[in-house]
Amino acid sequence: MARSDAWRHQYRSDRYARLQSLEELNQCLRDIMVNLLTLSTRGIGIRMSEIDPEAISNESSVWMEKFTHILEEFAIRCGPYPNGIDRHSLANGALPNLASDLAKLASAKLDSWRTSAGDVFIKYGKRKYMESVYESGALRIQPATYFAEASHNRAINDDELSVPLSFVATRDDLLTVVSNPDDVPRDLPHARVDVTVQLPSDYWLYCVSSALAPRLFIDYEAEACVIIRDRDRFTRMLQDASLQKLSGTDMRAGLIEYVDPLLPKSLVKAVAFTKHLRYSYQ
Repeated sequence: MARSDAWRHQYRSDRYARLQSLEELNQCLRDIMVNLLTLSTRGIGIRMSEIDPEAISNESSVWMEKFTHILEEFAIRCGPYPNGIDRHSLANGALPNLASDLAKLASAKLDSWRTSAGDVFIKYGKRKYMESVYESGALRIQPATYFAEASHNRAINDDELSVPLSFVATRDDLLTVVSNPDDVPRDLPHARVDVTVQLPSDYWLYCVSSALAPRLFIDYEAEACVIIRDRDRFTRMLQDASLQKLSGTDMRAGLIEYVDPLLPKSLVKAVAFTKHLRYSYQ
């Protein structure tokens, strides 16, 4: 059996997106497409053939599987492809412009470095701010609420104080979380559960990436990046400098967990270190 057929059969046995609206399904499709796209580092001549899903690998197969599942849900509800898919929503700024001049420049520059991310931090941004970090170690931390401002593009705009989940639960699942079992109808086959894990207050935040990728210059509208090779030293310096301004503040550093809201592994989330899967490529 072809892998795509196996994924379709797998999805039909557990239609975890069956209670999502068509609008929500289209959003799922956009989120997956954003993570499937990559930008070649094979030089400045960016051909459209180079702007396509990555070659199948352990990482990209995860996204191909999710992509197949969502397409199968469309097919079950709406009929053959592309019924139900809002193609205009994919074209309306939802995907990065990988054929731009910035994309060509970033691709050529990273190709000339002949390096990979490895065990480093990468900070992307405007050149004057990246020069400030590089030359004098001057940087700016932001309140988490800053990233929710509508002026940010899709790659940056996010509610860093909450994690929304929306999944299908059986009656047995619901019985484990309700205080009164009689509140759950005995004949309930399944139900949609919408949960938002919310932090009660704001906090300070500094974000870096471990991905050295041409497309991130486009997503972040960045003109430059700083490669931080001694991650432990940088973390200590950032904490020490921050405590001079924020004495007594509790500080933590860690990797982000990217969560599929339709398939959460747990409802217990460290919100400050959890993001929606649409940002996984970062």
